Amino acid sequence: MIHSIRRFLFVSLIVAITVASSITAIGNYLLDKQIIKPYLDEQLIDNYIFIKKLNAFARLDATTKKIITPYLTNTNTPNLMYQIWRSDGKLILHSFNTTTASLENTPTGFSDIRIQNNDWRVYAGKDENTGTKIVVAQQAEIRNKLTDLIARNNSYVTLITYPIFAILIWLIIGVALRSMTRLSNQISNRASAHLDPINLDKIPIEIKPLVDELNHLLERLRLTFERNKRFVADTAHELRTPLAALKTQAQVALKTNDEESHQHALIKIVQSVDRCSHVVTQLLTLSSLRGEESLNDMHPFHLHSLTTEILTYLAPIALEKNIDIELAPPPAEDMIMGNTITLGILIRNLVDNAIRYTPSQGAVTVAIIDQDGSIILRVTDTGSGIPAELHERVFDRFYRILGTAQTGSGLGLAIVKQIAELHHANTHLSTPANGIGLQVDVIFSKISPAHPNEKQKNSRDQQ
Repeated sequence: MIHSIRRFLFVSLIVAITVASSITAIGNYLLDKQIIKPYLDEQLIDNYIFIKKLNAFARLDATTKKIITPYLTNTNTPNLMYQIWRSDGKLILHSFNTTTASLENTPTGFSDIRIQNNDWRVYAGKDENTGTKIVVAQQAEIRNKLTDLIARNNSYVTLITYPIFAILIWLIIGVALRSMTRLSNQISNRASAHLDPINLDKIPIEIKPLVDELNHLLERLRLTFERNKRFVADTAHELRTPLAALKTQAQVALKTNDEESHQHALIKIVQSVDRCSHVVTQLLTLSSLRGEESLNDMHPFHLHSLTTEILTYLAPIALEKNIDIELAPPPAEDMIMGNTITLGILIRNLVDNAIRYTPSQGAVTVAIIDQDGSIILRVTDTGSGIPAELHERVFDRFYRILGTAQTGSGLGLAIVKQIAELHHANTHLSTPANGIGLQVDVIFSKISPAHPNEKQKNSRDQQ
C-alpha cells in the first residue's frame, strides 16, 4: 500500500488542530463562566449600592420621598429585581417584575435560590442607617446565555478560520516537500551511468541521512561498475596474447606432418591453455576482492596452521622444479584475526611467486614470526630478487620485471597487497641477509588467545 506523506501530514495536522480547538473551546467556556460570574456579581453589588443610596435619599423628607419612591417603584430592569424590607418585616419597595415570593429571609451576602422554577443569583444586605434590608436578584439564565453567546461566537470564528488553516497547512506542506520533489527529479533525470554523489547543499537535515546512504550506495555501484569494466579490459588485454599463441600452435599442429613438430605444438597448446586458465583465475580473484564481501567471516585463528595447509598443495610444484620448500616451526603465539579464505589466497600467491622465480636446486622458506606484538608471515626465496627501486612498482596490476623467463600475469603481488590492506596489514619487500633472492614480510596485528572475542569485536568496529 502506497502512503502519501502530504496526505498524512495534512490529515494529521487538521485532526490535531480540531482536537486542540475543541479542548480550547471547552476550556474557554469553563473559564468564561468563571470570569463572567464575578463580573455579574459585581453588577449585583453595584445595583445594591445604587438602590441603597436612592432609598436613603427617598427618606430625607416627605417631598423627596414622593419624588424618588415612584422612581424606585418603576425601576424595571429585565432579569433583575429587588425588594426593600423594613425592619418590622414589611415590604416597602420592590421592582415591577418582583415575584410573589418573599426574599426577606435571604441570607446576607451572595446566595443561589430557586424561585418559581427559575434559578436566581441573590445579593442581600442591611442598611444600618435605616434598618432596612435590601435584596437584589438576577436570573441565572442571563449568565448562562452570556456564556453560551461567547462560546458560540468563538465557535463561529474557529469555523470561519478552518478553511484558512487548511489552505495554509496544504501550502506549507507543499513548500516543505518541495526539496524531496527536487531530489526525486534530480535522480530520475540522471543517466544510468551517472553515479556521482548527490549534492547535499539544499537538502533538508531530516532527509540528509537518507541521501548520505544513497550516496554511499552510488559510490559502491560506481566501484562495482569500474571493477567490472576493468575486469573486462584486463581480461581482453591479458588473454589476447595467449589466445593468439594458442591459435598459432593449433594451426602448426594441423599443418605439420612431422611427429616431433606435432608433439611440440601440442605441448605449446597445453602451456597456452594453462596460462589462460591462470590469468582468468587471478583476474577473478582480484575482481572479487571487496571489503564488504571478503571480510564477512572474520575470526581468530592460528596463521601457522593455515600456512601448513596451503603448503601441502604447493609442495608438489616445488618438488617438480627440484626446489626445497621449508616451513619453520611455529612461535609460541601466532593467532591473528582474519578471513581464512582470502588469507589462504595471499599465502598461495606469495609461495607460488617464490617457487616460480626460484631456479632449480633453490630453496623457499616460509616462517611465522612473533615480533613486537605483531605476527609476521615471511616468505624467502633464492631467486633473482627485485631491485630496491622496483619494490613498490611490483604491486601494480600487470607489472612484470623485464628479462624474467617465467610466465605470469603480473597480478600475484597486487592480490597480496589488496588482501593485506583489507586485513589492515603491512607488506614489505627486502633482500635477505645473505644478499640472494627476495624476502616478503606481511605484518599482522597479534591478538591474545585469552580474549579473542573482544579483539574480534574491536576489529569489526574498525571496519
